[in-house]
Amino acid sequence: MKKIIYSFFVMGLIFTLSSCEKNENKIFGGEFLQFAGPTQDFAYDKINDGAGIPSGFLVNYAGPSKSNAINFTFSIDPESTAIENLHYTLDGTSGTIPANEFSGQLPITILDDEINPGEILSLIITIESTEIDVLPSSATSTFNISVLCDSDLNTTYSYVNTDLWMGGPFSGTGELTGEDGIYDFSDFSFGSWEGVYNIDPPSGSLKFVENCGNVSYTGLDNYNESWVVEEIIASGGPEFTFRWSNTYGEFGTVTLTKDDGTDWPLLRN
Repeated sequence: MKKIIYSFFVMGLIFTLSSCEKNENKIFGGEFLQFAGPTQDFAYDKINDGAGIPSGFLVNYAGPSKSNAINFTFSIDPESTAIENLHYTLDGTSGTIPANEFSGQLPITILDDEINPGEILSLIITIESTEIDVLPSSATSTFNISVLCDSDLNTTYSYVNTDLWMGGPFSGTGELTGEDGIYDFSDFSFGSWEGVYNIDPPSGSLKFVENCGNVSYTGLDNYNESWVVEEIIASGGPEFTFRWSNTYGEFGTVTLTKDDGTDWPLLRN
């Protein structure tokens, strides 16, 4: 199941009157609607499966339990940076807090596949009309949305390295190890440095990076050359094939097959 990670703090929702301004206590007495805070941060797992995620945005009710549902409407400020039907979809501009409950979700679906890693988009939402009063100081909230990706490419594999700048083809076995989306190949040259120059595999600060399915190289090898993933030819199945090159003029096309027989995730550059 897709996971929603969000941060906001609601303490003693029913008793929040004690934290309201004095004039609001006098006006609203025992019950009202509000957002949890002026700013709320939501991060969603990005799965790249074409399906959206319920936003998890809540309107909260403060007051005694009610045996009937509470209906309300809301609006989205055009100053929001999230774009409807690109970053989210809207199933109407009304919502309901069910009977005997103290919160109700807004009918908003987040299109996580369309949000880039590192991108933070905003939805500025205001509670409008309702069957009970809305606390003015908590009627509007900015929901900041972003995506997170789990990354686990750790595996052992066999490789075939072809279409090289010199020599080859080369084949062998190797290992991909790392965490948090930053990985090391046991041999970034996939046998070509040993085969062509009779030297050890690349080292230095060179890393293979994966972020939400996007792959690239970062850092420099031990000869201060940078590397590039030129093209992804195959992924999402038993073989991961890509064309690589570096600033020294070396290049090749390598196919990796996992030893355990499982498929590679869908990867792109």
